Amino acid sequence: MESIRISVNKQMDGYTFSIAPSIRQLIKSWFPNAHPANTIFVAYDIKSDFELYYGKLESYIYPALLGIDNHNDLNKKVDEIQFVDSQTGRLIHSHKVTA
Repeated sequence: MESIRISVNKQMDGYTFSIAPSIRQLIKSWFPNAHPANTIFVAYDIKSDFELYYGKLESYIYPALLGIDNHNDLNKKVDEIQFVDSQTGRLIHSHKVTA
């Protein structure tokens, strides 16, 4: 698989990150011990504070959303994680998973 698409929905008070049910099923088939989440919500002020100290939030969102502990296992299956605006379909951020 080349990429996993994460939908980003901008709301009045923050962002909601989500994956499609088909991606959750795929992750569970690849990694039976994974616990993918339906959605993760992050308030605007939390996002800005987090990025001030730790860097891009997206690097931390996708492992939590996919429910995967070991990035090396994901490297074997996926090349890129794409964060896409759910309303416009525009690519917001991409994260290369493979080395």
